[in-house]
Amino acid sequence: MEYHVAGSVEEALRLASGLTARGRRPRYVAGGTDLAVQLAGGPELGALVDVSAIPEMLRLQSEPGGLRVGAAVRLETLARGDLPACLAQGARAIGSPQIRALGTLGGNLCNASPCGDTLAPVIALGGRLVLASLEGRREVPAEEFFTGPKATVLRPGELLVEVRFDAEALAGRSAFRSIGQREGQAISQVNVAVWVRGGASMEIRAAAGSVAPTPVRLAAAERVVRGRAWSDELGREAGRAAAAEVRPIDDVRAPAAYRRLATAALLREALAEACGERR
Repeated sequence: MEYHVAGSVEEALRLASGLTARGRRPRYVAGGTDLAVQLAGGPELGALVDVSAIPEMLRLQSEPGGLRVGAAVRLETLARGDLPACLAQGARAIGSPQIRALGTLGGNLCNASPCGDTLAPVIALGGRLVLASLEGRREVPAEEFFTGPKATVLRPGELLVEVRFDAEALAGRSAFRSIGQREGQAISQVNVAVWVRGGASMEIRAAAGSVAPTPVRLAAAERVVRGRAWSDELGREAGRAAAAEVRPIDDVRAPAAYRRLATAALLREALAEACGERR
């Protein structure tokens, strides 16, 4: 297997293009925590292009227009950062300290597991993913990035460079909740993220993971909450709406009926925290 280290986004793209032309089947790698598992006992990979040291992809920057998070920023950096709460909480829920020290936001997003714990937060915060290729760059809304389990809109050779959040994501309040079969180092059976702004007339975005083939916006729950003030009854109404709109399956980690109940409960808890009613 060939291994190349890129110093810039442009170099990474050129390396990947050249390797593809030689039939080497390259993959981008940063932390490698997901990729290493996929490669163990799997098909041989022709080449790796390491993007973990590209300065642009390590940027974590607040600015007047919002927040920019490089795809190679470590999960532990996000978990400890002064960031929207749901994003920090989602990163904190992933794996062990050792995994978070290596794993990256871009890796978690591009792995595209429906239960990935940063996916719902990035959707709830209205994130936009910046994708680079030799033809140029494009932005994709987070909720349009995922097309199925382990599948995204990334084109061959395309690289996720950063995630951008508008200023309103920083101005609002957010929260994340997840549940697994144990308290630590667990794959989420369900996770939920919410972002809200306003008091007597709330704006809201909410998303859930591990309840459908991709992470999903909880549109029905949003309609219940939008324009109203927080109350326990509103939380219960929103939870019922969320449970009715998700499409979970039975699998080895949890039955669908349990996932519906968990979605309702986690949404109520996350809303209560984001609205300042519970910590």
